Formats: sequence, C-alpha cells, structure tokens
Amino acid sequence: MDTHRTGDLQIDQDLDAQRHHWIAERVGWTVITLVILAALLGLFGSGWLSEASVGTPEGALRLEYSRFGRFLAPTTLRLHLGPDVIHEGRVSIWLNRDYIEAAQVQRILPSPDAVEAGADRLTFVLRVSDAGGPTAVTIYLEPDRAGSLSGQIGLAGHKPLRFDQFIYP
Repeated sequence: MDTHRTGDLQIDQDLDAQRHHWIAERVGWTVITLVILAALLGLFGSGWLSEASVGTPEGALRLEYSRFGRFLAPTTLRLHLGPDVIHEGRVSIWLNRDYIEAAQVQRILPSPDAVEAGADRLTFVLRVSDAGGPTAVTIYLEPDRAGSLSGQIGLAGHKPLRFDQFIYP
C-alpha cells in the first residue's frame, strides 16, 4: 500500500486492490443486466423465449405451449385442430403417460366426453362442432415435478408432436 499526499491530506491507497474491485463490480453489473434481460425475454416465465409452437406438416394439429414453467403453477397447452381431423363431431387427442404423471391435468376445454387409459397414453375424446373450420382445445395443467419434461401429444392416424418443457422449482 502506498501513501499519497494530496494537499494537506495523506491518503493510503492500494491501486491493485482498487482495480480488482472495479473489475468485480463490472462483472457483477454485467451478470445482473444479463439476468434481467433473460427475464424480460421470457427465460423465467412468459415471454418471447418461453413461447413455442409445433405442428404437423399437413396442418392437422398445432400445439402452442410454454418452454418454461414453475413447479405447481398453472400452465396451458393450446391445440389447434384442422377441420379434417373431426369425424362425426368427435376428435380423440392423446397425451403420453410419462408427461401426464409429471403434470396433473386440471381442466380441458371443451370438456371431454370420455377418457381412455392406455399402457403408454391417456386419450381424451371430445365432442366438437363439425362446422368445417379449425377448432381450439385448451388443456390446463399443473406440473408437480421440477426439471425437464418431455411430452408427446397426438391424434389417431397422425404423427405425434413432441415438445419439451423445463419446470423451475
């Protein structure tokens, strides 16, 4: 440590320690700025980074979901069904069992007429209007496990859609 004299003042200074302090302060401010930017973009909840969509090439099924969620907090899967998947006013939508066991289904709109359990999936049979236009189905869920969740959702006779979510504790 050097002693420096400025006018009538005698000042002890350690320029190397001060430089290290300034560097640590700049790194801290940079980290804080990056965390705030990530939060604004949706890394920790809703936002541009969080919103995702997958669909079948023929347009029979499109899924909108959040990539990031919170443990025991509500989240939704929104399905858009093409008009050609509705047969006699009914449609069957399935979710893989591993996903269902990690995220409890709270409600489905429109409400299903029946639920069929299979070895690897749950199928929800819904009655929808056969008006020839696209139909939307919303599944309200509550994840009861933190970490990475992989899901599959599909319609009979169509390629399933795969989606991944990360659930924060």
